[in-house]
Amino acid sequence: MFRFPLLSTLAAAGLMASVTLPTQAQTTVLRHSNWFPEGQVMRVNVVDPWKAEVERVTEGRVKIETLPKVVGSVQGQYDVARDGQADIVVFSNGYTPGRFDILEVGELPFNGDRAEIFGPALHRFYTKHVAQYGEYRGVVPLSVFVVAPPELFNNQRKIEKLDDFKGLKIRSNSKGTTDLLNLLGAVPVSRPATETYELMSSGVLDGTVMPPESIPPFNLVEASRFATIVPGALTNSILTLAINEKKWNSLSQKDRDAIMAISGETFARQIGEAYIEGNEAAWKALRDAGQSVEVASPELMAEMKTALAPLETAWAERARKRGVKDPQALLQALRDEVKAVENGQ
Repeated sequence: MFRFPLLSTLAAAGLMASVTLPTQAQTTVLRHSNWFPEGQVMRVNVVDPWKAEVERVTEGRVKIETLPKVVGSVQGQYDVARDGQADIVVFSNGYTPGRFDILEVGELPFNGDRAEIFGPALHRFYTKHVAQYGEYRGVVPLSVFVVAPPELFNNQRKIEKLDDFKGLKIRSNSKGTTDLLNLLGAVPVSRPATETYELMSSGVLDGTVMPPESIPPFNLVEASRFATIVPGALTNSILTLAINEKKWNSLSQKDRDAIMAISGETFARQIGEAYIEGNEAAWKALRDAGQSVEVASPELMAEMKTALAPLETAWAERARKRGVKDPQALLQALRDEVKAVENGQ
């Protein structure tokens, strides 16, 4: 049998290896800190599919793995991402008061009650008008969005006039909601959604401001004897899908572009659409349980609008301190973006 000399054989093998063996692309694994319960509509319909889509659009170069439990506290998810304890988080802007004074314009009342419209408009508004002020230090907002507008739920009485708010201990999810509840005469209690059931069951809370869809998964149907729907939205809860800034910058431009293409306004719209079915199911569950579900009357709306007028003035003052020269023009820009999205622009 013919044999190559040993030296020639080794040289040939080395040459073949250097020519024919492909370089394996390294997969970047992003750690996701999740605090949404099983069955929660945003997690099931949007966040989990988005994670799978990230892997697909980056051709496997970026993969997101959800950690076994939430890292840190629910209120501290912004810090968790900023400090690199996890890479990907969804956090409520309202849990970090004082950091988003300008973007809090999106929490002002009566500006939009359709999350599938208001959410994409808010992300567009942030990108065009607010990003320059640097409110997201240390993280990159992949999508700024809203869930279905929170409505009023309580276990004490119907809300038919402004006086009916007096003394009700209502869970608040943000500084803006706290200010709002104070102006209405209620007693706001700042606690995360995950603690609402226990606090309402024990009597610490009389009610909550919460998206209707969240009532069933947080086991609050029985406790929510009276629901009040506010046309135009009492407020909107701003949330952010965020990634640690250093981790984001470590990804290739190609992968960053691919991820942003499925995030931003697209993600925000999907969140809003996901809540439509969930809201309808929640209203049905409440009615089937014999609970009261009523739309605020024109008389109540007029009283509420008068009582809540100071919120816009207070926001404008905070915005000026943050460097906004014309807060009223900025508010109008948000309303213009809402109209543009509503018109399909």
